[in-house]
Amino acid sequence: MLGALSLMSCAQEPTTPGPQLKAARPSLQVPSAASLPPARKRVLEIDLAGQDFHYYEDGQQVLTGPISSGTPEHPTPTGRFQVLSKEKDKVSHSYTNAFDMPTPMPYSLQFYGPYFIHEGWVPGYADSHGCVRLPYEDARFLFKRMRGGDEVIIAGSAAGSQEGSWIRDDSGDNWLQQNLGDWLAPDDPRRSWR
Repeated sequence: MLGALSLMSCAQEPTTPGPQLKAARPSLQVPSAASLPPARKRVLEIDLAGQDFHYYEDGQQVLTGPISSGTPEHPTPTGRFQVLSKEKDKVSHSYTNAFDMPTPMPYSLQFYGPYFIHEGWVPGYADSHGCVRLPYEDARFLFKRMRGGDEVIIAGSAAGSQEGSWIRDDSGDNWLQQNLGDWLAPDDPRRSWR
């Protein structure tokens, strides 16, 4: 029980899952990262509507599995991103766990601002503060295989959320969100990320 509580990274208090609850993924054998040949192109696709991911190397699907993305109140950004940084033992300085300690975010891949793909609790529905959580084996595998600059594509919207439209600005260096609409409060710091 203690271990389960500490893995609720980027999690809010557990809620009743409602209609977006997915059946658990059947057991899959996660390949050994070291057993695969080097890849020239690595792409991680995340489907918020399906609450799952698909990982490709040189055009071939290597791994697929469940995720838990942001809630409608704390949506996961959508668009085309790149792995900006990797940190094996990252902890959140924004959120605390059930013990009021910084939330662990192991095997973190940063893809945009304060948003990460990392190991965490995957209940079968969107339940994070915007990060994308993966089961332990999947997060560890992707952390070992993916490199800085690898493509991350996030599409769809979690049940009940309103998806924004993400575009590149003129410099091609930053992602800007259009149509923030009513799902970001006027004082939300994400409005000023440029």
